[in-house]
This record gives sequence, C-alpha cells and structure tokens, in this order.
Amino acid sequence: MLHRLSFLILFISLTLLSTGQNELGGIGQWREHYNNRSIIQLGIANSVSGEKKIIGATTQQVFSITAKNIVTLLGKSTGLHDISIACTAWDAAQSQLIIAYNNSNIDIVKGDQVYAITDLLLSNLYPSKKINHIYLLNQWALLSTDFGILVIDLIKYEIKDTWFPNNNRLITKTFQIVSTQDVLYVATENGIWTCPIKNNWITANQWQNNTDFTNLGINKIAQYNNIVYGAKANSIYQLPLKSPYFNLNNGQIKKITINKDGVYASFSNGNKGGLLKINTDKTSTSILDSTYLSNPVDFVFDENNSWIADSANGLLLKNTSTKWIPLGGPLGNINGQMFINSKYLIAPFGEVDGGFSIYNEDGWKTINKISNKSLPICYSSAVDPIDGTIWLTSSDGLIKYTPEKGSMEQASPIAFKGFYSNIQFSSDGTLWTLLEGQGILQKQNNNWKLITPPNTLSLIGINKMFINQQGQAWMIAPKYQGIIVYNPNATGEKWSIINPYNNNLPSSTVTSMTDDQNGTMWIGTNNGIGLFDCNEISTCKAYLPQIKNNNGFAGLLFQKENVNCITADGANRKWVGTNNGTWLLSNDGTEIIERFTKNNSPLPNDTIRQIVIAPTTGEVFFNTAQQMASYRSTATSGARPMHQINIFPNPIAPNYNGPIAMRGLVDNAIVKITSLNGKLVFQTRALGGQAIWDGKTYDGNKVATGVYLVFARDELGSEKAVGKIIITHGQ
Repeated sequence: MLHRLSFLILFISLTLLSTGQNELGGIGQWREHYNNRSIIQLGIANSVSGEKKIIGATTQQVFSITAKNIVTLLGKSTGLHDISIACTAWDAAQSQLIIAYNNSNIDIVKGDQVYAITDLLLSNLYPSKKINHIYLLNQWALLSTDFGILVIDLIKYEIKDTWFPNNNRLITKTFQIVSTQDVLYVATENGIWTCPIKNNWITANQWQNNTDFTNLGINKIAQYNNIVYGAKANSIYQLPLKSPYFNLNNGQIKKITINKDGVYASFSNGNKGGLLKINTDKTSTSILDSTYLSNPVDFVFDENNSWIADSANGLLLKNTSTKWIPLGGPLGNINGQMFINSKYLIAPFGEVDGGFSIYNEDGWKTINKISNKSLPICYSSAVDPIDGTIWLTSSDGLIKYTPEKGSMEQASPIAFKGFYSNIQFSSDGTLWTLLEGQGILQKQNNNWKLITPPNTLSLIGINKMFINQQGQAWMIAPKYQGIIVYNPNATGEKWSIINPYNNNLPSSTVTSMTDDQNGTMWIGTNNGIGLFDCNEISTCKAYLPQIKNNNGFAGLLFQKENVNCITADGANRKWVGTNNGTWLLSNDGTEIIERFTKNNSPLPNDTIRQIVIAPTTGEVFFNTAQQMASYRSTATSGARPMHQINIFPNPIAPNYNGPIAMRGLVDNAIVKITSLNGKLVFQTRALGGQAIWDGKTYDGNKVATGVYLVFARDELGSEKAVGKIIITHGQ
C-alpha cells in the first residue's frame, strides 16, 4: 500500500517548523499527542540538501532534529501505516527511512511517499515474526527477526529472500547483523554465525559457527575498520578472541558502538544507567552517569554532540552542557480524568506518575514538580469558572494550582480526610467532589459541606460522578447496581437508585454519563445507551434510542457494546467511545455520522477511554488505551455576543480543495455567502458555532476567483456579523 504524507511533508529534507511542532490543522485533520519520553533508537541522516539531522524513534512516532534542535514528528496522522515501532534504519544511498513495527508491518518513507510492505504482517509461516534490528547492505535491508533474516529490496520495495543463519534452514532467533568488507556476522540465539559476501549477496549453506561463542549469550554486535565486537549482558568481546575485552561489574549492557575514538557502551542497573568509553587499557571512563540516565538504550555521536536515548526519561543532548530535548506530548500516559475549556486541556497522569500536563496553543507542558517538590498522583481535574484556578484530586487530597503564579497549595479541608476521586464545578462556581465511602463534599462561597446518603445507601467503591445542568449528582453505583442520584432540588426524597428493573436502564453495569444541551442525561452501559429526561428521577424510565441503520447493532443504540464514554459537541451531536472505536451520532442518537477505528484513522487504539472537545476549535481529543490522538471536527460551541466571524483558511490557496470553516458564530446561526454584487452563492446552518462551506455553489461547481461576503445571524436577527472570503482557486 502506498500513502502520500499529509501536506506533502518531505520528512528528512524539508525546512522544519517550531520545536515539538504539532500545529492545529484544518477540518478533518488529525494530530497525535503521544508520550514521547520512551525513545528506542537514534541515528544520523544526511538530507538531499546536504543538511545533517538526528533521526530517531519513540515507541509511537519517528522524529528528526536539525542542527538548531528543531523537531519534526512523523506518525500515523501524517502518513505512516501503523504505530508501536520496533526499530528503524536510514538508507543514505536512497535517501529513505525504513520503519519496522512490533506487529511486523514495515514502512519505507521516501520523500512525500510511504511504501508499506505487509507480507510479513499477513504471513502465518512463523510462530514469532518480531523484528529486532535493521542492517543495510547496499540495496538490501537485512532484518534480524525471531525466525531468521528477512531481506528487503530497497529499490523495488519487496521481500527478496529469507536467510537462515545455519545450514539446515531451521528457524533461528536473530538479534543483530554487521558486515566487514567480505563477511557477514550475525548474532543469534545459537551464537555468532558468519557467511562470505560476494557481489553484495551470500551463498546458501556456507554459514560457519564459532563454537567458542555458542553459549555465551552474545546478542549485540558492532564493527569498525573490519574489527568486530560482540556483547552479552555484562561483557564485551573482540572477535575472534574468546576472553572478554571488557567486563561490566554492575548492570546490563544496552548498546555498544565503535568508532575512531574507541569502544562505547551504555548500561543500566535497575533505574540507574550510564554511558562509558572503554579505554585501550581495558579500563573505562564515565561519559554520563545516573545523575541523568536511567535506561540508555541507544546513543550516537555527531561532532561535539552526544545524543543519548533514555527509554525512561527521553532524549538527552550533551556537549558543553547537558540538557533534555523535548519532543512534544505529555511526559506520561494519561490515566486520570481530563478536563477541557476554551483556554486549555488538563490531563492528570493518574495510576503511577505524579502530576499532570497542560495543553494549549503553545503545546504540552508537564507539571510534576513545584519548588523542587514532587507532586502526588493526580486522578481528576477541573477548572474553577470564577477565578480560573486548576483543581485536582490526588493521593494527598485536593490540590489547587494557580497557572499565573505557577503555585500549588493543599486545598483539602482538614476536617474531611479520605480518598477524593472525581471533581467538578457547577457554572456558578460550586465545587463538587466525591469523598469515597463518605459522601459528596461541596464547596460554596468558601464554605465546605459534606452531603451524606441515608443509611440504606453506601458510597463505598463509588469513584465516578457527574453534575448535570439541574445541579443533580449522578454517580455510578458500586458492584454493578446501576446509578445513585442525589437531587438537592427534590421536594421529597433526595436520593434515588436507577436500575434496569424499575427504570428501564439497558444494564446495571453503568460505564459512563453525560448530559447534552437539552439537559437530557445520556447513560452508557455495557449493553448500550439509555436516555433520561424527566423530573421525578425515582420513577423515570429510560428511553432507548433506535439506530436508523443497524451498522452492526441489533436495532437499539450500541446494544451489546461497552460504552466507555459519551460527550456532546457544539452542535449537540454525540461522540461515543467504545472498545471498537468511536462514533459520531446525530443529536438524537438515531443516525451515525462518522465512525473511526485504528484501521481507518490515526487512532492508536480502538479502546476509547475518554473524549473531550475543545469548545472554540471543535478539536476532539480521544484518550485511548494506547495514548491520545485528536480530530478537527466540524462543530464548535456557539459564541454570544457574535462580534466577528473567524474564517480559515483565508485567503483560499489555488491548490486548496478542503472545507472552509467559519467560526465564532452563535448557535445554529443562519449563514449566507454572496458575491460582492449581492448574488446568493450558498446558504447553510452552523453546527453549533461553526459553519462549513466547500467553496462550491448549489449545483456543485467551484465558485470563480474573487471576494465573497459572509453574513451570519441568529433566528431573531438580534445577533449579526459579517465576514469576507478571498478565493484564488476559482475558475
């Protein structure tokens, strides 16, 4: 399969943009927001223009770095066919990058094209097809795999042959390959095997094995000036000598390399690592120690620069100083409950890593230390609508962060101790948080109040809560017992239980909750969705929407599907996340507008754990079981008052054929596009606060080059705005 990179990106030779560049694209475009801290490989590439770059791979993306430390990322959203990278190699002769994935898929990136080689992915010949390393031999890429050596033709983009490093064609796990001028050296599970090279090829049944190295466990190999070195966990050998060239007293060798300056080795010992130079007298000199390094898996030298890939901490650059190079994305996996508003996205790490990340137009910023004090594990986040402070539940209670000051303070009342889970603000600034096993803790006008349930109800095990527009607290009941609702406005009993038996809930296993712009509660379960829209909660019956076209559903909406999350966009349409991808539904849930999976989109995984939507841009963020991606949708939240219309792109370039977006509108505004002489060209309705035009007239023809006026108003005509579109691609 051949892909053309988005925006015709020439990955290795183009002029790169800002550090960690990941700019918001147009309608329908995607972005990845991966944790790029885990780096697996580094290399050096010369571009077509002669500029030298550092290239490398994280577990999810490929990156390049210019001499000015400007970073460009390449991933699934920009043309790659897969994620979860195993290893890469730069082919200088053909100016192309070979990428092998953990699922055994292979991409070759050349210019603005990506060639996929899927034969190994689709093959069932071998029990394990894992690709361990890539070595280039002229026009061939030699892939060390768990079954042998896969030979790929780098000109024809096809598999040329399979070599087995033995003389009986038995499956052999192969770790790494190097070659001297006339001999191929292969580190395998059965020791070091060699084979003569003639005319850039090998002859079958001419493999030789040095029995001295058969049981040593050498799995790394390198060469310089036809001298070959091998390494196992704690020893380095200069072949063919069977006595160790160097022994590492503590730790495990991760990588060895040899150049004109000598032998270098990186190692790790638990969570401590280092980079050593092996001296000619067999002693070692420390280049970097555990002050910086934890697990240095790769390193390259570029003149006076030492680049080290640490799979635990990221990319380190050492020259006259030592500094970490950011590659964009949060510095941890997002396992907490995210929050988004028009200013930024808050993403707590949860589970293992302390602190949280903030995302805005300047990119990702990780906050895990303040005044040299490490932050605790944070689980849920919210922003106070009155003063803009960020609140988080944590393993140390409630904490409050003030972005303008960069300060953090403990905010939990001393009188209320326990585990704080969810947190949310009402529009009036009232804070609600769950104090597990005790009740709902509420802060209003700086006064704290604990709201406890009757003795017949227990909140032990409850950790999910949603406060709707009516000021009701909806909580997922523990032990698969449906929903518990606290209604402070009820005249009688304020606590209610909703279950399948009394309230027509699709299942007692509730997984997600939200309300929409009409105040209707959407409840996700492991058996579809139920809608609640009534005042008397205890007697309310759920409405179960029916999909108009089944699309795999048995009539009822998401029947037999696990609905992990639901959220409404600016046009009141519903985004639903499941274990089988994400759906965009019409506002009443009866029609499917879009469906995205990892196979038809840049989603990294089909298990969607949370969806949040940026109100002003309509960008939809999908936090999956394998990191995060976002999609620029067609709907935004409405603006009132409507001061001006923001139009993008504008002017329209000659080669542009995508949608033209007009945002900053009131909800469901009537939008008319006319020529300068007042002739109506097109009319539409806004999706929330954004309208979309394809640059064509009603009959489907592109409009002529020129200037066009945009008139927007609400139903009553009390809100009006005017804009201008310049078309340069017309007929």
